Amino acid sequence: MSLPPIGSGVHPTINVLLVEDVPMIAKIVERMLLNSPHCTYHLEWRSSLADALAALRARDFDTVLLDLNLPDSNELPTLARVLEVARVPVVVLTATNDDDVGLRAVKSGAQDYLIKGECSGPALDRSLVYSIERHRLQQTLRQLAVLDELTGLYNRRGFNTLNPDVMQQLRTGSACGYLVCFDLDRFKQINDTHGHASGDAALVEFATLLRNAFRKEGLFARLGGDEFLAMGIETHPGAATQALASLEQMLAARNAGGLAPFQLEASAGLLLLDRTEGRSLDALLAAADAELYRNKQARRAARPALNREGMPITSR
Repeated sequence: MSLPPIGSGVHPTINVLLVEDVPMIAKIVERMLLNSPHCTYHLEWRSSLADALAALRARDFDTVLLDLNLPDSNELPTLARVLEVARVPVVVLTATNDDDVGLRAVKSGAQDYLIKGECSGPALDRSLVYSIERHRLQQTLRQLAVLDELTGLYNRRGFNTLNPDVMQQLRTGSACGYLVCFDLDRFKQINDTHGHASGDAALVEFATLLRNAFRKEGLFARLGGDEFLAMGIETHPGAATQALASLEQMLAARNAGGLAPFQLEASAGLLLLDRTEGRSLDALLAAADAELYRNKQARRAARPALNREGMPITSR
């Protein structure tokens, strides 16, 4: 969530999961938050790590206020377990007056570290609000680092970060995987004839059709220029081949509509993977790229001639 500035007169509602095993401290924290002059807090209290993890899996919170020492977990492993499940900022609230523990907690992923008995209501209030904003900004920066600004697909860094997860799913599951390389046919001609704005529009349009054809299931990336990748696990046998056929149909319908000043076409190289796949990622990409090149040559030989505007030349 994005919070309005303190003092703006707008009172946001913040859902807090308090993880604390001492009822009296939980009650004190609740009273502190209820007295906030600029936020409305909804507090849920859990007294053990197990109950806290169950609550995080069951519903959404805006932040977690966490005691590190609980009946079923102690110190930094408590934080690590919560961070595995929570996708929201975590503020550590503990009786341990140890700066080293606090520093290690922040380095491990906590947004802030507060000491019981030394924390006032306004300080707690401010810590939660600022932690939510810092977490939101960090998420935005992470996304910007791995996303292609033009198309919204992952960029090369994002693909390199996430493809090991796909390979792990492939090796531990029973379904086949796929890796597909794409590039746009005659993309340079679109840029040269219609300008780079049209080229950018073609890239964005293809990215949208790609996600629609694969029903958003998979890892999609634009590596640069007009080079795209799709990688994932098949939901059923033949799913990748069906998705490619669907993409071709979408492109054909788009071109038949005649609404754009240029034709949008793409060549693809499909590589199917099974759980025994042992080739490196570079080798897999090279194989898919070789298949792309073969298909591009075949398409080039079969396609009709185009005029300077990239439209088919019809004989009279």
